[in-house]
Amino acid sequence: MKLPLRWPGPQGPQPRRVLLVQLSAMGDQVQTLPAVSDILARWPGLELHWAVDQRFADIARMHAGVHRVHALPLKAVQQRRRGALRELLRELRELRRTRFDLAWDPQSVLKSALVARVARLAPGGLRVGYRAADCGGEPLAARLFDLHFQRPAGAHGTLGRRLFAQAVFDTDSTRPIRYGIRDAMAVARPGNYAVLAHGASKPEKLWPQAHWLELGAALIEAGLELVLPWGNETEQRRAQQCLAAWPAGHARLAARGGLPDMARLIAGARLVVGVDSGFSHLAAALGRPLVMLFTSTGPELFSPECPERSITLGGDGDIPTPAQAAQAVSQVLAAAGEPDPAGQTS
Repeated sequence: MKLPLRWPGPQGPQPRRVLLVQLSAMGDQVQTLPAVSDILARWPGLELHWAVDQRFADIARMHAGVHRVHALPLKAVQQRRRGALRELLRELRELRRTRFDLAWDPQSVLKSALVARVARLAPGGLRVGYRAADCGGEPLAARLFDLHFQRPAGAHGTLGRRLFAQAVFDTDSTRPIRYGIRDAMAVARPGNYAVLAHGASKPEKLWPQAHWLELGAALIEAGLELVLPWGNETEQRRAQQCLAAWPAGHARLAARGGLPDMARLIAGARLVVGVDSGFSHLAAALGRPLVMLFTSTGPELFSPECPERSITLGGDGDIPTPAQAAQAVSQVLAAAGEPDPAGQTS
């Protein structure tokens, strides 16, 4: 047997119960949502479970079609938090209560492949992941799969997952992108504010703080309130330094909340400016006007999949200037039909 799978097949006339294994990170979770929508559009009666690192479980829960989310405290176990290992074992036991026709692993690193391996399969069930060369530098992961998919060279992260889903589930990767986020997650009070998603998982992805200060001052002068999210003490300290440099009353820290709270905040924003981070990808999924700033990483695989509402700048060591970012802000707001911060309209 090989990919693409043909239905009906050994698993039955159609897939009935599927385990998706995409453990991390936040941006990758968001980029997986359209593939989930493709699968459920092709097989509307399918029961789809999602195994995910507990930190990002709310992204999986946002998709209205996901039947159950298995939130695994993997990071907590790595950090040796008290009770985390017991909780992980309990979640894995719950996972094994269900038999799956397919365990589909579009992450395909060793830890995700191990989760796919722990899952119980129905007779004829398969575990499907990437080939060894595409397993994120962990080729041993491929040995845990029954079937292997070759990652399309140069394909955008979202498209790559959709093509993988097409090979496994006979989906249509050309249909319009649907993130499937629950309507309730997008309920927000529209406001005259911009979210500046300045934090990133790696220091090399950060945009210089002096650049944020200059762009923020321009946005404040144009009449926008600024909201700065933060996820740790370092990001909080950097955001507070920015707030101290801008005129009082024109910028604030985002309230510390969960991902659903951030989704509502982003959904109500007139604009999001962010680095290569999960919040930027979430803004793209919610259809908000977005300027995404790349520094060390390239934009080819991770740029937003909504060109009519987003502009990507920089990448591969080319750091965008504040002037370039400000010009992109005007362009993206005009393209989205939003009033220009300077008072002009499209």
